[in-house]
Amino acid sequence: MSLLSKIRSIDQLVTANKPSIKGPADLKAILQQFRFDPDELQEHLLYPEDLPYGRKCIFRSENFEVIVMNWKPRHQSNIHNHGNSFGCVYSISGNADNVLYSGELEELGTTPLINHNIAEVPKGIYHVIRNPHDAYAVSLHFYAPPMCGMKVIDASDKSKSYFVKNDQGAWNPVEEG
Repeated sequence: MSLLSKIRSIDQLVTANKPSIKGPADLKAILQQFRFDPDELQEHLLYPEDLPYGRKCIFRSENFEVIVMNWKPRHQSNIHNHGNSFGCVYSISGNADNVLYSGELEELGTTPLINHNIAEVPKGIYHVIRNPHDAYAVSLHFYAPPMCGMKVIDASDKSKSYFVKNDQGAWNPVEEG
């Protein structure tokens, strides 16, 4: 089954079970029925130059969106939330970490992103994906409903934050000229 066929199957399962899907644990239960491999994501990988990761949205429906992330070695996202969405991060290859934070930006815990592990990101919770290793790490991100209103905490001044456009990543936005 191709990558997009798997994602469409997930979309059908989410549609069929929509009333019972209340958070990331419910979405994770569906995702655990599927296995994604690095080879099927190769054509979607973006290699960042000046950013901490490459990011490409490969699917969007009324239920969720799916984004392929390619994490640069020894880099991480800014602390951010996903607005009105919850999410699951499916580890494809490499070794990274999903670090959860409270609304007061206190660290709550870390889930390793390795060996097809799936990390949950509840609605309203902040998090960081970090790759402290010397090789790229690839992950597949499912956000339900599709992201809107993502808030990013400034990397150098945590008292500042930004609401970013849906097609931007979790880094300090670049001023438009």
